[in-house]
Amino acid sequence: MGHRVILFTAGGQDWPDRLAGLVQQGDIAFALSMSGIGIDFMLQGKGLLWEAVKVPMFNWSCDHPSHFPSRHAIRSRFLLHGYVFPDHAQYNIRHLNPNGMAFGVHIGMPPRSLFAGAPLPLAERNGRIIFSKSGADTNAIEATWRARMPVLRQILFDAAEELFHRNTADFIPVLRRVGERHGLLLDGNNELALMLLRELDFYIRYRRGNLVMQTLLDHPVDVFGTGWDHINWDGARAVYHGALTWRAALERLPHCLGCLSINPLVEQSVHDRVFFALAAGVAPVTDGNAFSQAHMPGLQRYSFDFTAERIVHAADALLADPAEALARTEAAWQALSPDFTMRRAAEQIVQFAALHGGNARCTA
Repeated sequence: MGHRVILFTAGGQDWPDRLAGLVQQGDIAFALSMSGIGIDFMLQGKGLLWEAVKVPMFNWSCDHPSHFPSRHAIRSRFLLHGYVFPDHAQYNIRHLNPNGMAFGVHIGMPPRSLFAGAPLPLAERNGRIIFSKSGADTNAIEATWRARMPVLRQILFDAAEELFHRNTADFIPVLRRVGERHGLLLDGNNELALMLLRELDFYIRYRRGNLVMQTLLDHPVDVFGTGWDHINWDGARAVYHGALTWRAALERLPHCLGCLSINPLVEQSVHDRVFFALAAGVAPVTDGNAFSQAHMPGLQRYSFDFTAERIVHAADALLADPAEALARTEAAWQALSPDFTMRRAAEQIVQFAALHGGNARCTA
């Protein structure tokens, strides 16, 4: 877009000092960080680095504000709280609200040029579905819950059952209702509530992943990631390959027929696996939500809810007619361009960084 970009790597013990030295040189329009790296660095005797050097920092978070919540509560007009998922930006405003302003910027589809030869003809595909995601044994998570004090144990188990088919926007209302039954009244800006939300966020996502994987064991799925050793892969058509580097994943993706994904309990966007699959010309097989229904209606036959029947139906629809699935995928890619691309995200971030002068609450 014509901007001169300096790429800074936060590595080594001295990286905060190197970062401070870099931004204090001047002539920097704004800084961009992912998931809070460096946003809370304090300059000795001068407070928050970005305040001291008067450089707006746009923090683009992938995770819910319950993860490292103190970072999401920093009050400074020079720190702009941005989120890959608009649902998370709304949580910031409703519960933490340090600046009276937050930003929802979809990560969007990367350039198709990122994937060599994409989209590949059907004849050059491997006929399989790729699933790149970390897993976990939820029985082990439940064991840690049983070791907690009775009121927290009861809240976690009761809320988990109620929230399995819902999204994070419902977590606080459910936690409030469940907690109140035990005499514990909670707010979305409370450390205990955020801890419970974080625990439930992890647990439900892993439990959903286990359901999907157990359901599709007899389907041609290649699983990459860590934490799947609790699944019995003996005799399965699905294959667990272990960890995969980012570059290797990009190279492998265009050769697949489908890309299996699970959204992170959101309604107003989709996981970047979906956006990357569309850019690579690979059919996304994922749970449906409000965003996918509104913006990808042609792909609804490949979406599911978290019931075994719907999961199998979505995968079988892809495998039954791969040519149609790829044609629908290409149509969805065309329809989502240019409004949901990484270039559009970059344009929004540049514009939002310039709004830092108004990034402050009018009252304390």
